[in-house]
Amino acid sequence: MKLWIRAFCPGLALGLLTATCFAADQKPQEAYKANCAGCHGPSGRASKLGKSLGAKNFRDPAVMKTPSSVLAKVIAKGQNQMPPFEGTLTPKEISDFAKYIKEMK
Repeated sequence: MKLWIRAFCPGLALGLLTATCFAADQKPQEAYKANCAGCHGPSGRASKLGKSLGAKNFRDPAVMKTPSSVLAKVIAKGQNQMPPFEGTLTPKEISDFAKYIKEMK
């Protein structure tokens, strides 16, 4: 039995570590899907609902030129109809989120 535990535990630890690292890489995408895609669309183009609320297309040249730090402030504080996320996301998550938006194609 002890041999089985010794063989199983390192594999389990490696699996959990790999899953955690993979999940961390997916976090901005998952947060986007959960919080933004409804208005900004899955690819960064505003949905019909989003357009009616004044949501921006992330592919708009003006948005593309906006520094990540400014986008992070909008995500944190909210703007117009968009709610603030500073109580929901950590500062690092907000920063990662802003970078993800800038990289959307």
